[in-house]
Amino acid sequence: MYLSDKTTFFGRRIGYNEEKRKRTRAMKIKSGTKASLRWFRRRGWIIGLVLVIVGVAAWTNRFYLQRFNPMELRHLQYIDIEGNRMLTWEDVVQNAHVEPGMLLSEVFEDSVEKNLMQLPLIHKVTVEKHFPSSLTVKVQESSPVVAYFQGNRVSVYSERGLLLPMSTSAAFHLPVVDSAAYERIGEVASRLQQLRQENKDLYNLVSMVSWNQDLQAYEIFFSDTGYKTLFPQGKWEKSLWGLFESVKRGFPQDLKCAGEVDMRFAGFLYVRNYDKRCVNG
Repeated sequence: MYLSDKTTFFGRRIGYNEEKRKRTRAMKIKSGTKASLRWFRRRGWIIGLVLVIVGVAAWTNRFYLQRFNPMELRHLQYIDIEGNRMLTWEDVVQNAHVEPGMLLSEVFEDSVEKNLMQLPLIHKVTVEKHFPSSLTVKVQESSPVVAYFQGNRVSVYSERGLLLPMSTSAAFHLPVVDSAAYERIGEVASRLQQLRQENKDLYNLVSMVSWNQDLQAYEIFFSDTGYKTLFPQGKWEKSLWGLFESVKRGFPQDLKCAGEVDMRFAGFLYVRNYDKRCVNG
């Protein structure tokens, strides 16, 4: 079928007003294109010349452009330290190996965190860079978790099992690890920290932690009981503390005569070494 100039591609007839609008639009496009060409003939050579100059300069200096880093234009101006109590601003900055004025491109968050985590007084740290020139260091300082007595010498250890510069008086309020478990001080400190987070009242009752090599278990002595409690070498689940406390509340007379409570098995415990006087009486 032959389509006239007044119909669309699909054969729809074009009205007079629509045809007029199309002609007007086509004339505007044509006149605009001619005006652009005229302007380019008069002034366009300037743009072309600038592009050629820039291209030649970029090509001759391509070695430097490939190594250009916009981050090198930014320098560290502000270092904010949050959460520090025992550590001063200077202590944190010096051990983080950063200083105002250094290039931000040379500041790596993970490296700063790694440097600061070498300090015994730091338990956790988070480092963030902020545009355009600041660095924020959020510090969670370590706290004493367990103590170790060796003759007249007293040592206090953090959650990570690192030695803390604490006074002797602080050790008398902490659980004590004996020589049998001292080689596992890091694991003991981690377990006690977990207990303190999940059940602080029960943590405050821990008086001493030992290690039973034959049973491959931890022996914990609580200040409110007269027996030792065996805990597994593996992970201590939160349900373990719930079971222990429920048995203490439910069977106070039976546990009063116990010598040992074995909690190395999931879901239940064993009570051993009854005092004969309690059994007979």
